[in-house]
Amino acid sequence: MAKSILTPEGDLINYDNLIAVSVEVRSVGVDDEHTEDAYCIVGTDVTNRENLLYHSSDYDKVMSVQGDITRWLQSEAFSTFEMPTADEGGDA
Repeated sequence: MAKSILTPEGDLINYDNLIAVSVEVRSVGVDDEHTEDAYCIVGTDVTNRENLLYHSSDYDKVMSVQGDITRWLQSEAFSTFEMPTADEGGDA
């Protein structure tokens, strides 16, 4: 299976290298000087590196995106999942 995830920042993550995808509260940079806590979808890869896949201050948006990616993983064999931008959110 060849699956990739395109993050809002333009990073392409090979899903085959991920061993876990979770929702966590993390500090994310708002700008160069400020951070804020946000709900994050984090993918941990085979080297134990954590990849920030998506974040939002809106819990419902993050859970909707998590549902979207779960449905995609269950249905697609070869494709790329594009994480929504900060102002889009999920489809659910």
